[in-house]
Amino acid sequence: MLSNQLFNIMLRHIKTVISILKEREHPLKIIWAYVLLRTGLNRYVKIKQNGYKINLSQSNLAITLFGNKNYGHEDEGFLRKTLKPNDTYIDVGANIGTLVLTGAICVGNEGKVIGIEAHPNTFNVLQANVNLNSFNNIKLINSAVGNEKGTLHFSDAKSDDSNKILLNSDEGVKVAVNTLDMLLKEIKHIDLLKIDVEGFEKQVFEGATQTLNKTSLIYFESFERNFTNYNYHTGDLIKLLNDSGFFVYKMINLQQLQLLDINYKSEICENLVATKHASSLENTYNFEII
Repeated sequence: MLSNQLFNIMLRHIKTVISILKEREHPLKIIWAYVLLRTGLNRYVKIKQNGYKINLSQSNLAITLFGNKNYGHEDEGFLRKTLKPNDTYIDVGANIGTLVLTGAICVGNEGKVIGIEAHPNTFNVLQANVNLNSFNNIKLINSAVGNEKGTLHFSDAKSDDSNKILLNSDEGVKVAVNTLDMLLKEIKHIDLLKIDVEGFEKQVFEGATQTLNKTSLIYFESFERNFTNYNYHTGDLIKLLNDSGFFVYKMINLQQLQLLDINYKSEICENLVATKHASSLENTYNFEII
């Protein structure tokens, strides 16, 4: 007979799985993904996306895409709308590479894509996904990005999509930190800079003075709850970008943007857009400003 302690542990695991499945659109596919992962058969499974493919890995994003191939297509849609052949695309917080691979398609063989990912395990998955495809215009960098060079600790949760920098902590995984100015000093111009670093965005921008000077368009994740983990607010980030000459916009959809000021708060997790040249949003990228 199972002990009460073991029974309670199993019950907690079951409740966790049920809560996860309730949030998924195709729970039976998610269950099948976990079966494949548990048996090791996932090594034979490739998830086909729009122009590329990725491995079925332990990544939350990979499992989600196995169940719903259309997940996250708003981000890919933004890249396909704004990137063109020969462009340079930088992806900070590249995760397992879906946007790196989308970017590689958009910019073509003569373009350049640089994917930067901090967590070593996630970076290995990213590298494997890039190797799975035939693009020759992608460079990958395994580094955290911040406002100064050094080392920090990164959380090491199995739910890899939520891993983040741990300030004043020696737990998790020790990672190297560089500034964007250091990592991208050889790049002359950036057409699109995407940043998704779970609340560490302000520190990334603080170490990117030179990078911002040569960037046309920024697409970054914004979430007040994540920002407060690092003692700042959405308005602080908007002010930093305003001071660097950028206007910041909320995405209504892939056709419309709304100008923001420093009083705005991202109460939900969303992506904001920034550019120095407001007219380019309408004339170059075909957005309507409302």
